[in-house]
Amino acid sequence: MTGTIHQPTKKELHGAALGWALAAFCMGLAIDANDGSYSRMAIIWLALAGIISVAAVAVPSIPSIEHLARRVLTAVLLVGICLQASMLLDETHADPTVITGLLLVTVLGILQALAPPRLRLPLRVIMVIAFACVAIRQFQHFGFPGIDVYVFQMKGSAVLAHGQNPYVPSVVRYPNVYPTKWAMRFYGPGVVDKDNNLTYGFPYPPLSLLMDLPSYLFGSHIIDFRNLDWGGDIRYSLAIAMALSAGLMAAARPGRWGPLAAALFLLTPRSLYVVDLAWTEPLLTLNFSVVMFCACRWRKMLPYALGLYFATKQYTVLSLPALLLLVDGPNQWRDLWRMLWRAGAVVAVITIPFFLWNPWEFTRAVVLWQLVQPFRADALSFLVLIYNHNGFHRPPIWTPFVVIIPAALLAVWRGARSPAGFAAGVTLINLAFFAFNKQAFCNYYYFVMASSCWVVAATQPPVSSQKPHLAVQV
Repeated sequence: MTGTIHQPTKKELHGAALGWALAAFCMGLAIDANDGSYSRMAIIWLALAGIISVAAVAVPSIPSIEHLARRVLTAVLLVGICLQASMLLDETHADPTVITGLLLVTVLGILQALAPPRLRLPLRVIMVIAFACVAIRQFQHFGFPGIDVYVFQMKGSAVLAHGQNPYVPSVVRYPNVYPTKWAMRFYGPGVVDKDNNLTYGFPYPPLSLLMDLPSYLFGSHIIDFRNLDWGGDIRYSLAIAMALSAGLMAAARPGRWGPLAAALFLLTPRSLYVVDLAWTEPLLTLNFSVVMFCACRWRKMLPYALGLYFATKQYTVLSLPALLLLVDGPNQWRDLWRMLWRAGAVVAVITIPFFLWNPWEFTRAVVLWQLVQPFRADALSFLVLIYNHNGFHRPPIWTPFVVIIPAALLAVWRGARSPAGFAAGVTLINLAFFAFNKQAFCNYYYFVMASSCWVVAATQPPVSSQKPHLAVQV
């Protein structure tokens, strides 16, 4: 099929894009309030983000709101960029290189709305490169983060580079990096042994480790996977993933909204904190960004991009209902099946070799680990709010799986059959899941904030402000 310009559908609304921009900003404020942990102010911002998200999906088209959104969305994005940049600058170390780089990213983001069209592409390129350099400089200054996820990725990369299985605890002993008296706070029963090592292997799907590996090998000379004598830092991959995600976001649609959404995403208040602590969500965000770019501009590769996305983290399976928003027309079920089996083949090619390497230990690490993780009273979750006001009785851990049912139904029922509608559905489902989970911190909401920025970036601007382009379709 030949490509055509996709115009906003009945439900793909500019008012919804305005709502998602505001929701992204509120989520940024929520994770900024207490470093992504529970606090009264954080839960208020999270609740506001949830209300706006539901309204952005459920509220029907109102001409006055649509007209207002087209007039003010650019200004709202600019205000959000400036406010977030001020908060991010306030939280960085007094490193003049980092401060100068963040100021440069902010100015370049603002110029996306003011510069002539011929200058926007080079400004975008400079903006994403500048952010990558800032993030790298920041984590180099930050040093060892003292968090288990960093140890998992570093030692897992070392083991894999030696041709060993990172999912087998007898091959690699992941140490408990926290004080022994805090072990039960962070890990479930039986996770830490008498030698203060973990009894589980690498707890993430293999694609995230494969994405870390080039960064680990970069500049390394001696790899000793029996000790903490590591090679290059895996956080290079995270910094580059953030920058590439923003680049894809800026290039997905014509006009100014995509580049401005990319700047808003880069400057979310805890973006550098996410890199410093080596959370894997930037890798997930990159693969989601590839999905969104393909959905907007390269439909032929969309199923394979989806395969990469679903192979990255366990909770991506929650996005399956939103796939209905990527197909439309009389053959939508056939198209959905074709997309699913191709995506499933990619997941299988990446994951099954690691599973067959040691099925039991792989299942323990990737699946059962998640089931034994404890309830965290410091999580940014409404379950913690309930816990604090019901005599400290823990709510049922199945609560998030119940909450996502109405979220998924609402997303599919009211969502636009478009890339923007898909991003909105993914955001709403994941936000509901995290907001009522036993563990939910800065990294989880970082991904949701990124996917909400993608709703804005994937929404077509007004026809009068865009130039024709071809979107390659199957």
